Amino acid sequence: MDDTKNSERNYFIFSLIFIILSFFIIQSFMFGILWGAVTALSVWPIFEKISQKNLKILGSGNKNHALFFTIIFSLLFLAPFLYGLFELGELYKSGSHYIANNTDNGVLNYPHWFEYLPMKEKVIDFWNSNIATSAGLIEAVNKLSSGKLVLLFSSLWSQVLDRVITCVVMIISFYFMLQNGESIKKKYRNVFSYWLSPRGLSHIENGILALRGTINGVVLVGVLEGILLAIPLMIGGLNSGFLIGLAAGLLGVIPLLMPVLIVPCLIYIHMTGNTLWAIIGAVDLVIVWFIFENIIKPQMISKKVKINSVIILISMIGGMQLMGAVGLFIGPSIVSMAIGMIRDFLAGGIKA
Repeated sequence: MDDTKNSERNYFIFSLIFIILSFFIIQSFMFGILWGAVTALSVWPIFEKISQKNLKILGSGNKNHALFFTIIFSLLFLAPFLYGLFELGELYKSGSHYIANNTDNGVLNYPHWFEYLPMKEKVIDFWNSNIATSAGLIEAVNKLSSGKLVLLFSSLWSQVLDRVITCVVMIISFYFMLQNGESIKKKYRNVFSYWLSPRGLSHIENGILALRGTINGVVLVGVLEGILLAIPLMIGGLNSGFLIGLAAGLLGVIPLLMPVLIVPCLIYIHMTGNTLWAIIGAVDLVIVWFIFENIIKPQMISKKVKINSVIILISMIGGMQLMGAVGLFIGPSIVSMAIGMIRDFLAGGIKA
């Protein structure tokens, strides 16, 4: 009997070592795996219904359905990125056009709306010293040593490569989560029922519902906010208005990010002569920021998460500070589970 206990203990330690080692090996991919899992959880009810109906157009089996959903998800995920590249191309063409039409004897004239800036003399002086002539640009670049430039581009390339790898891991994780969803669902229920009792499993289920409700609330309300913010920017003549408005809507939960993105755009629209649309955009920003972002969105999520909307807002911001962007969705889920367990403690349902 003692030999059996010792062997079980040794096996547990042996297994724990390899589990910890494997965590360190895949830790750089953890955010991609988490993003894939979080997204798969949010679309699981729709995926499950389609799988049960067994649509002929998709063929039979979870594998085909998972592949179909992954392709759709990839297209939706890549669309804003591709649109951003398109906007960069348009910005480059606009810049080239501006340079071609506003250069006199090798000197690039400053934009006319500089005249409306509060410190226009200093801004114009900076332009004439550093941007108006190629010599000014070369002198500014020469202030950076070649070593600093190499480090800068190396860091940028490393960041881009890291984001690309995270996106690839996220899409792969999303596919396998959907393909093996039924098996994962059964196994996690068995494990948590064994270790935590059915009551513990119920808190896990509530956490998953909270996660799904947070994702749907943030994305759906964020897209609506983005469209409302983008309309006056686009009509006001801002070429990248749709992309900026959408980014402000989806990332509006970050404190002050929405006005930081939108207010400079409204100032630019005003300076280009479209004052009416700048005013409409300002009113639109106030409505979206105060009503949609701080009232409607938390209340919409609270109906699913079943906790106070103020706590939801705090848990979203706190989760993002702790875990990055993915914490925006995981934060309310964790807090929701914790509140349920606290209620059990207060009711005397859990004994230490």
